Amino acid sequence: MEAARLRGIRAHPARRDAAIAAFWLAVGIALWAFGLTGLWRGAALFEVDRWAFLVTLAAAVALLPLRSSRPLVALSLGAAVALVDTLMGASLAVVFVFTDLIYAAVKYSSALAIRGLLRVAAAGAVALATVLVMTARAHPGLAVMLVQWGLIIAVSALWGWNVRAERAHTAAELSAQHADETRELRTKIAHDLHDLVANQIAVAGLHVEAAKLQAGKLAAGAPAGSGIGAGEAAAPGGPFGPVLQSLDRAKAGTDRAHRELRGLISVLTVVEQAGDSAPVDLESELHALGQLLPAGRAIRWGSGAEAVIRRALSAQHAQRARIVLRALHELIANVAKHGAGDAELLAEVAPGQESWPERGGGAAGERQRLRIRIANAPAPPPATERLGGGLGIEGTRVLLASIGGALESRATPDGWLATVTLPLPTTEREHE
Repeated sequence: MEAARLRGIRAHPARRDAAIAAFWLAVGIALWAFGLTGLWRGAALFEVDRWAFLVTLAAAVALLPLRSSRPLVALSLGAAVALVDTLMGASLAVVFVFTDLIYAAVKYSSALAIRGLLRVAAAGAVALATVLVMTARAHPGLAVMLVQWGLIIAVSALWGWNVRAERAHTAAELSAQHADETRELRTKIAHDLHDLVANQIAVAGLHVEAAKLQAGKLAAGAPAGSGIGAGEAAAPGGPFGPVLQSLDRAKAGTDRAHRELRGLISVLTVVEQAGDSAPVDLESELHALGQLLPAGRAIRWGSGAEAVIRRALSAQHAQRARIVLRALHELIANVAKHGAGDAELLAEVAPGQESWPERGGGAAGERQRLRIRIANAPAPPPATERLGGGLGIEGTRVLLASIGGALESRATPDGWLATVTLPLPTTEREHE
């Protein structure tokens, strides 16, 4: 029970800071009760009653709930409270609370804030050295107090820095361990895909090729009295034409599936292949999309859509272009499996607002975006009952998101509509 309570406190920074504030309040009251006030009475500017130190203690403790959420704010206000407390002679409780605020500021602040603290610390060290040189002989008590405060601040800051560095080291080790485990998992998946799926696809392609040969022999051996020649039998309008056309598309599909799977395996095993950066044959790749649809169905390209896609992807890095083509491949395959009739494909390049905070502090600018729409009619009710779980669409959405793109897929009154949006590079550096 107690262990679970402690884990809950550590998991909620606000509760943890409140518990720390309560702890230091109790410790401070105990120290005040034992008379541990007036540590540097010789440097005090004015005499106050002992009760005044409870006021500075309460003010310092009130800042502790901000120690992890607003560490610099808490440290700045805490420095003011510690200064007032020191001018009254200083109490040990406020010194302890101020050391905790310094520790928290170094531990929880951002890298930019740490750089600012280092500048402040350097300026403070120079100022301290200057004051010591000027006052050491005339006011030795003041010099001792300043040295003690300098050591207190330095030890607290080094304590926080050590914890911060240890956390960063632990995070780096965990990240490296996670990367190794992910690499091992990807390798195992790649081996399973190769052994269990790629080989089966290759075998299916061989069977399709054998079926094509058998169908060709049957067409060549058409009965002499039928009045149909071998060429006419194998022609698209002949009795064997649709069969051979379907087998051609099936073979093209298995070949492409095998290539895609091999490419996926190479990605999973993090193997750099020469083909990864080779130019993409956009014309053949776009033409191959139509081969995914069954015989009798086709892609109806919108006005200039193919040229728009070809022109937009030619400016992309080869790997980005392959990802877009893979997404289109999945969407057209989805049309083939779950839709009916032809697929309508429209494409345009349109401007879009996008901010680049990493380049200029959040300034927004115009950036062209490639937008591709694929629509098709719904399948008959028996087919719609056999729809998949949407894993292909979700995988495509993740794939596009990896290059800054997006996918919207939804049902419409006329069937189904998928919209692919991809920001186009604006500089040579983005092409790389």
